[in-house]
Amino acid sequence: MDTPTQALLGAVVGQACFSRKLGKRALWWGALGGAIPDLDVISAAFTGPWGEFLYHRGPTHALWFGPVAGCLLGYAVWRWYARKHEDEAGRGEGVENAAARNEAPHPGDPAVLAAWMGLFVLTFLSQPFLDVFTTYGTQLFAPFSNKRFALDAVPIIDPAYSLILIAALAVWVGTPPERRVRVGRRAATVALVLSTAYLFYGLWLNGKAGQEVRRQLSAEGITDARVRVYPTIFQVYLRRVVVRFDDEVLVGAITMWKPGRVAWRRFTVPDHPVIMKLAETREGRIFEWFASGQIVPRVIEMKNGFVVEFDDLRYGFFEEPEHGLWGIRGRFDTEGNLMGKVVRFQRDFPVRLETFLDLWRATFGLIPDAPHLGLREQGMEPGKKMGSQEG
Repeated sequence: MDTPTQALLGAVVGQACFSRKLGKRALWWGALGGAIPDLDVISAAFTGPWGEFLYHRGPTHALWFGPVAGCLLGYAVWRWYARKHEDEAGRGEGVENAAARNEAPHPGDPAVLAAWMGLFVLTFLSQPFLDVFTTYGTQLFAPFSNKRFALDAVPIIDPAYSLILIAALAVWVGTPPERRVRVGRRAATVALVLSTAYLFYGLWLNGKAGQEVRRQLSAEGITDARVRVYPTIFQVYLRRVVVRFDDEVLVGAITMWKPGRVAWRRFTVPDHPVIMKLAETREGRIFEWFASGQIVPRVIEMKNGFVVEFDDLRYGFFEEPEHGLWGIRGRFDTEGNLMGKVVRFQRDFPVRLETFLDLWRATFGLIPDAPHLGLREQGMEPGKKMGSQEG
């Protein structure tokens, strides 16, 4: 998910599990721990424009990173507090007596070293745990394997999920200091249970959406349909559906708030030799891997050759279903030779009030500008089978 939500999750993990020993520091450092793995985006500054595809949600989101880097950072933070306390209290006098005075241990006390290490281990692990529920994909075993794991349960920005975490932090802030730790820990525990249940609710919705789409396709006489369903943005109910044939693609939308007939848009997949030329480049292979195979080509004929674009079909809007939010582009001459470098591009996000209103309406059952027509009514042949592309 987005980095602010990851930071919120880290803060709530700290509040629930470590505030008794670390106090409010567990929240602040927990927020930092929740956000640190996303610093891998800076890899693009050193690895070029393809570094974000290759390394974001890579090693820092792998399962080994939390236990290894978390322990190291936890020790470093504890040691920093210990040295700071030695400077302030004259070689640590009074640190050993905190427990005897029935006070919370100093953050540099040896008794809280395990808490510091546990805080960063859990907050670092919260990154891959949360991100694997999105569509973007997370390399859980990087750098030993570049396999991407994605459960397609929730969008990368989901205010409902974030608000659950914010509520727990609000309880901490609004509770009197003498009761803050006890009440705050309970609120954070409840928030973690509810937010985790929300993730699995989104996963269940995605499965139900896939079942409903396959049922509708079967009713239209389409067999062996390979269907992929993805969350859209800001909520868990509206789902984007991609169905691929050998020579064409169906893109639809279905809301699980009140499921109805899928509103399908269809477009033909071009067949041109320069498409394979782009796919065989290093950049083409990276993009296909990044998009989990869910790409669609486009060939634009120019005076002196062709422009080929690949779009990521997992993300998009109603107006142009064949256009994703990002893709790659290569220019070829009339002989099919690549001219220049393959480049990345990002399409403009339609930040308009009408776009958000369309999302709202579609979530509650009205898919805008896309009539609910059956596939037979749109000219699809009954009994047509899916091709080998799975996406």
